[in-house]
Amino acid sequence: MYFISRLGEMEVSALGVSEQLIFFIFAIGSGFGVGTGIMIARRIGEKNYEKANYTASQAIAFTAFASIIIAVVLYFNIPSILSLMNIEGHIAGLAHTYISVIIFGVPANFLIFQLNSIVRATGNGNFQFYILLLTIVLNIIFAPTFIFGVGFIPKMGVAGAGLATASAQYIGAIVAFIAVFFNRTQISLNFKKFKIDWGIIKTIVILGVPASLQLMVVSLNRIGITTIANQFGSDVLNTYILGLRVDLFVTTIIIATGGAIEVTTGQNIGANKMDRVYKYFRAALLQMFVFLSVLITLVFFFGKDFAKVFTSNPTLIHNIDIYFKYTIFYYLPFALGIASIRVISGAGDYFRTLKIVVLANFGIQIPLAYFLSHYTSMNYQGIWLSFIISQAIFAVLASVSLKNKKWLKVKV
Repeated sequence: MYFISRLGEMEVSALGVSEQLIFFIFAIGSGFGVGTGIMIARRIGEKNYEKANYTASQAIAFTAFASIIIAVVLYFNIPSILSLMNIEGHIAGLAHTYISVIIFGVPANFLIFQLNSIVRATGNGNFQFYILLLTIVLNIIFAPTFIFGVGFIPKMGVAGAGLATASAQYIGAIVAFIAVFFNRTQISLNFKKFKIDWGIIKTIVILGVPASLQLMVVSLNRIGITTIANQFGSDVLNTYILGLRVDLFVTTIIIATGGAIEVTTGQNIGANKMDRVYKYFRAALLQMFVFLSVLITLVFFFGKDFAKVFTSNPTLIHNIDIYFKYTIFYYLPFALGIASIRVISGAGDYFRTLKIVVLANFGIQIPLAYFLSHYTSMNYQGIWLSFIISQAIFAVLASVSLKNKKWLKVKV
């Protein structure tokens, strides 16, 4: 986004709009990874390592096949999707160019999700860190090279941004697969005399579909907020797009901690140690709340300085500063909600958490954002207020669901 911002605000808008769709696509792959991770974590807790390895091999083969089909189908439907998002004109053309290129990285991204989830389910969080670090470093190198052109490499603009990301993902996927295949982790893959086990695939899908749907709901929520913000002009649209970068930086920490809670829940239920499930939950909450308090303070006082990295437009910088004054107040309730639903999903009850996520994002935030921005004196700032209200309700719903313990009845 930094390099693209050197090209202009139209390009920033195009990438911001595109990334909402890309997130939606990656939600599918992430969901399959989650389904596999839950199964493997439970098998690890039971010390059934042979079954864990067998499940991992089946999951990788299925992901490779499914991701190619998904990428092809989406490629031929890009114009229709942009039209549904009400994205038109030059921004739509730029977005189409970017998506058309980056979508070829979908199979690699799906495999990274799957491999990272498999290894993380064993309790190894370092593997995922190194793979993601590799792809990020490569993207930082490739992005300016392909966007602006160097030597014999021509200037490609937004297409170069898509190519940079897709290339980095393929290299990361290859490195991750080699590491797992040659026993550099606790998982051992075996494709000799391989045959698809539809029973395993069915279980992965049953667990993974609601996980994917959760992320799709979040993605569609962002698309909805993007559409509403776009109705107030490019300055408000870019306020959301750039402000969301900081939100994602903060909430990624929350999501990552939630992933750890999910793994430990699955392992400890498998080992029949329920007391440890709640100890991990409370420890994670304490860590997140302390860390988030520091980040909230930094964003509150220095958020507008972040905006200056991407734009010199004084109106946009002012709008982003106001955006942060609202949205920082949803970080803590969001952390409580995520921690709660990750315990539930770690037990395998993703359908219960899906209902909570759908209600908070579609039943509350989208209609509230539209109402507050169109029918009150708050104008577009009503969109930002909807973040706080919806996440507070999300935290309450998730906490109540965790407390009633109905999720303990699910079998994986």
